[in-house]
Amino acid sequence: METVQGLLTRRYTRLALHQVRYKKQMYRNRKPPTWASQVALDMFDQYYKRQFGTRWSSIRLALLSEPKHAALVNNFGHDPEAVCAELETLGAVDIMDGQQALRPAWRAKRGVRGSAHVATVQQETKTVEPLWSEENVYDDDDNVQSAGNRESGQTGGVSRRVQDSAVSLPDVATNLRLFAMTDTSRFPPAKPDADGILSYYILDAASVLPVLALNLKAGDIVLDMCAGPGGKTLAIINTSVSLSGIVANEPKSSRCKRLNQVLRLYLQRGLSVQKGVKVTSFDGCRWGKMSPNSFDKVLVDVPCTSDRHSLTHDEKTNIFHVARQRERTEMTDLQVKLLSAALAAVRPGGEVVYSTCTMSQMQNEGIVYMAMEHANQTSNILTEVGDVSNLVQFFQHSFTFSEGCRIGALVLPSLPNNWGPLYFCRLRRIN
Repeated sequence: METVQGLLTRRYTRLALHQVRYKKQMYRNRKPPTWASQVALDMFDQYYKRQFGTRWSSIRLALLSEPKHAALVNNFGHDPEAVCAELETLGAVDIMDGQQALRPAWRAKRGVRGSAHVATVQQETKTVEPLWSEENVYDDDDNVQSAGNRESGQTGGVSRRVQDSAVSLPDVATNLRLFAMTDTSRFPPAKPDADGILSYYILDAASVLPVLALNLKAGDIVLDMCAGPGGKTLAIINTSVSLSGIVANEPKSSRCKRLNQVLRLYLQRGLSVQKGVKVTSFDGCRWGKMSPNSFDKVLVDVPCTSDRHSLTHDEKTNIFHVARQRERTEMTDLQVKLLSAALAAVRPGGEVVYSTCTMSQMQNEGIVYMAMEHANQTSNILTEVGDVSNLVQFFQHSFTFSEGCRIGALVLPSLPNNWGPLYFCRLRRIN
């Protein structure tokens, strides 16, 4: 006669086999996980194909390829000239001075459609374009504004013209040295000098364009509203302009920590105080009420969907992750609030530069229009769109600019100079 222990053993064995069969069936019916990077790519294929048409395939390839970097020479190191000579021996050229060296032969023969783009739009002070949405997209082949309309103050497009005369950068760029490789090789990590200061900072070359668009003047008080991780702040400090003060603000603790680390690694001890650099960690949306009419120039590099990072970034920190869906849907509201706060914080006659690292028309030109309208309705602030055509013309052989921008300028990813995407637009406060 079978014992009770044997009966229990047989029963538990059948139960275990049943559980194994159930788990196999459950895993067999489970859908494979959807990665956030794939979600981002599917959305980009949907929207950007309509925005760029046939050009999207080459832009898509560049986004999925290894990005290209540049080296911003630190002028506060022990011997910046020796650093420049060392970078030249590696095969790099200074695109602030010798951008013609980065012009490949195939560009010289065929031309790049984006290189002929000059984003010069004069916005009427009390006129704001209708609000945009992702559905209201246009192709790069849209008709654009003529030079006559631009001179008369009419809005509605940009001029596609290339000036044969030489175009020079503003005085703010006279002290910036930005080196880029003529091939696809990478820069070695920067080494500290005798004082422990790193010699150059690795960044996307297009990141200096918003800094140049600030058009800094001697005595300006500058606010970098979203300063982390610190590349643009470092570029502002490295300009030849003697500023009265720089406020580097970063609300996120991790990025603020990185900002302080960059300033510590690239500036000599006490130089931050000497240059009037102050690091803060306030909510950027509060600057309009905290310090109204206080700054001559404001840089607003807002959080965005970060097109390139969304395809290559860590899964947990990807903005397209399901856990960050609410943050992504509320992003446009945050961008409008940040830019509106910047327009309130700048003095009348001062300038604000808005920038993103996305190609989304809603997050770029659409946000600019909405923020201008919001500032006008809530604070009676009138603004106009500034001209950035000199930057577009000077860097037309180094970057590929989109022809579809009606205001501001957009750097498109392209091979072999795989920089961007980066959008920037200059606004001038009138009253």
